Amino acid sequence: MSENFSAKETFAIYGESETTITFTRDEFYTEEMTFATMRDAVDHLKALDPIPLKIVLYIRAHGRDIPFDRDSVAKLMQEL
Repeated sequence: MSENFSAKETFAIYGESETTITFTRDEFYTEEMTFATMRDAVDHLKALDPIPLKIVLYIRAHGRDIPFDRDSVAKLMQEL
C-alpha cells in the first residue's frame, strides 16, 4: 500500500467484506482465520499478544482477494 493509505476510507469501502488474516507467530507456526467483516478481523488482531511476526489481511471483494501488507494492517489496527 502507498503512503496515502487511509484506514478509514478502506473501512468505509470494505468494512462489511469477508476478511481472512494469515499470520506467522514464528518460523514454524502460521495460522489463517476468516471473519465475516473486516472489523472482526482487525479486532481479533488487536487482541493477539504478542503481535505476530508476519501479518497479511485479505479482503474478499468483487470475486477476488485484495491483500493488505503489515504496514497497512498496522494502520487499520491503530485507526479503527
